Amino acid sequence: MKKLSSVFIFTMLYLTSMNSFAQLPGGGSSNLGGGFGQGISVGSRSNQSFNPGSVNNPSGKPSTDKERTVFWVHGLNGDIGSWSRAATASQHNVAGGFPARKLKSQTNFTYTQSASLLEASQQLGEIIEKERGIKIGLGEDPTKDFLIAHSQGGIVSRGLMHLELCLGNEAPNNMGYGGLVTFCSPHQGAVLLNNKALFADLGGEMCKSLLLGPTAEYVNDVDLKFKLFGFIPIKIPGSKFVKYAETGVSLVCNSFKDNIVPFVTNAETPNITKDYEVGAKLLKQMNDCLDGNQNLEKFPKVAYFGIEPKEHLMLRTVKYFLESSQAYEYFEANDDNTLIDLYQKNYDKFRSKYEEWSNRYNALDHLYKSQQCYTWIKYNTLPCKEIRSKRDAAKTVWQGYLEGIKFFEAMDDKYKLIIGALEFQKNIKYYCECENPTEYSKVEISDPSKCLSKKFGKNGLMLCQVVSEVTFDRIEKDSDGVVLAESASNLPGATFSPQKMDNSSHMQARNNEALKGGLTKLYDGGTDPFFRTIAK
Repeated sequence: MKKLSSVFIFTMLYLTSMNSFAQLPGGGSSNLGGGFGQGISVGSRSNQSFNPGSVNNPSGKPSTDKERTVFWVHGLNGDIGSWSRAATASQHNVAGGFPARKLKSQTNFTYTQSASLLEASQQLGEIIEKERGIKIGLGEDPTKDFLIAHSQGGIVSRGLMHLELCLGNEAPNNMGYGGLVTFCSPHQGAVLLNNKALFADLGGEMCKSLLLGPTAEYVNDVDLKFKLFGFIPIKIPGSKFVKYAETGVSLVCNSFKDNIVPFVTNAETPNITKDYEVGAKLLKQMNDCLDGNQNLEKFPKVAYFGIEPKEHLMLRTVKYFLESSQAYEYFEANDDNTLIDLYQKNYDKFRSKYEEWSNRYNALDHLYKSQQCYTWIKYNTLPCKEIRSKRDAAKTVWQGYLEGIKFFEAMDDKYKLIIGALEFQKNIKYYCECENPTEYSKVEISDPSKCLSKKFGKNGLMLCQVVSEVTFDRIEKDSDGVVLAESASNLPGATFSPQKMDNSSHMQARNNEALKGGLTKLYDGGTDPFFRTIAK
């Protein structure tokens, strides 16, 4: 995911840096034939706001006034620094309006991601067991400690609970922790993983569509300069083009081919992710184990889920894959508009270029026709050849920019489809259409067999046929830009209601204002009282 976003942003930044662009105002829909779903009849449009049900089944375990250890578990491709801001602020008074708590933040650990999820869970368990031994040696109770996990880390932590409380039938008072808090974890699977192969298609289309226009324009410009200044060695304009080609095509296109495609298919995607795809066998096993397992059901656990605005969802999400939320001050990774502004700037530039070159094409085409260059007498004359060459080149350029516009407009929807945040629900309506020379009727029917071939109307016999109309309802779901809210909020056996984090993308949620509020509520005992941790 980091590689995908990096190449995407590189493309955007590179296009922004091209000084051949003119800055024009504008934006909005192009109405140029681009956009997603052209030719599809869209019925209703709905944004499904996710409102999870309430849960209030606290564990009943008392909290403690003594220092407790919090294990901060990272997500996919994370490391010991993934939770650095929140972990530090929880232990030390470094963030305004956020009192440090009487706890020890444990972040200096990781787990394998090249094997199965349960193997990663076992490794996490070994790390916690070492801490448990130290605690017992000091006469302290390790079951007062708990885990705070992000994304994949929440599933790995659940895997550990599954190993200990389900498969191992471990007694809760013999464990090295006593509760679990998850942030943005795909408890019911991540649709993104099921659709990861589609990233190859998206990446290839991005590369092709965004570079067609600028490349065609540059080639046209270089060719023109060479013709005008033929006495100048070709290496001057040619070197510029080679540099452009190496930067634009090699670094962007080849990056997709060599890095993105294998990353998002299987070559570099950790095996661990197979265990939390939607429908994964292990997820079902962990959910099923809850039935009748009182220890697991009563184990303190709360899920936090992020909801990001649906407009420009991809750009909001990608920002904090490209730029770590940990690079910001404590709980200040709140602005996710940077790439949106860049997108709009480039979108406007592409529209400007499309209009410029389409107007140039129309003028040249008019000149071509006015000179009667299409006739056999003038077709092969030098003036007509030059006009035709310039006209055809202009057409290639404006068509290239049009493809870029289409991609810009469809990009967000295509990304939403990949992560499951957008669905098109097919609806078919059947009608019985009847007519004679003077009479017509069309009646909706539920069963096509109800439409007879003939019927009598007011003016005599009418011939009938079944006709159908197909529409697609557009349904958008809440998500953090990676995981659907319906998955991140659905922690089986949660002892308290899922907690919503507004304006929080998947990686942003590790260091933004919503996290500050969420942790404050957690430590103050506003969820399951087990997690109440007193201020220092």
